Amino acid sequence: MSESPDNLEHKKSFISHLIELRACLIKAFVSWVIASILVYLKIESTIAFLLKPLYKNLPLEEVIFFKTFTEVFSLYIKIAIIGGFILGSPYIFYQLWNFVAPGLYSHEKKWIKIAFLLTCFAFLFGTLLAYFAFIPFIIKILSSFGKNFLTFKPFLNEYISFVLKIFILFGIVFQLPSFIFFLFFLQLINSRFLKTYRGYFIIFFFLISAIVTSSSDPLNQILLGILLTILYEISIICIKIIEFRRNL
Repeated sequence: MSESPDNLEHKKSFISHLIELRACLIKAFVSWVIASILVYLKIESTIAFLLKPLYKNLPLEEVIFFKTFTEVFSLYIKIAIIGGFILGSPYIFYQLWNFVAPGLYSHEKKWIKIAFLLTCFAFLFGTLLAYFAFIPFIIKILSSFGKNFLTFKPFLNEYISFVLKIFILFGIVFQLPSFIFFLFFLQLINSRFLKTYRGYFIIFFFLISAIVTSSSDPLNQILLGILLTILYEISIICIKIIEFRRNL
């Protein structure tokens, strides 16, 4: 029994979408690899850059410890992979949005460029804010405990892993306004909806913060939950301003 023309057309459409997705993912992956190679070529300068907040905020003697012979090489690879993603994020996000665009209506496609720019800006701004504000702040706070009777000895892997984790978290967290604005421009939500379900979202933010951060680090959980709530409130204010101007 032969399949109907509608089923054949549906299968062809589904296969073509898979081919497009594969092409976008390959391009994004290649750009990630190239960016990671570039970061690895400047790995020592990158590590020095990542260590600046530690040296700047703690009275260290320019000494960072490591435990095993393979630790530094493994850390080089980790920095290259994560740094490559951050460096290549504009093109990676472009490929993801490029895949979504054909599935939208013509009046919706105009918001793809805006969503793409917001996504890139938010991710890079989040990592910069983490580096210049949050990491120095958290170092000062956490290192103040027990400093009168304890000696802090920083280990390279633990510190760099902490910094990279914060970069990724802040980059992802700052996507929240971009995601909210995108849904708003598609007329799926409005300021009334966001205010009505504000309490549920705040609870959700703190639950997510508890999941993505270490369970033994309540300070990071609280700060991340507060940051998500602030971004949510800023999004509501911005959307209310846009709605007010539209009604003029």
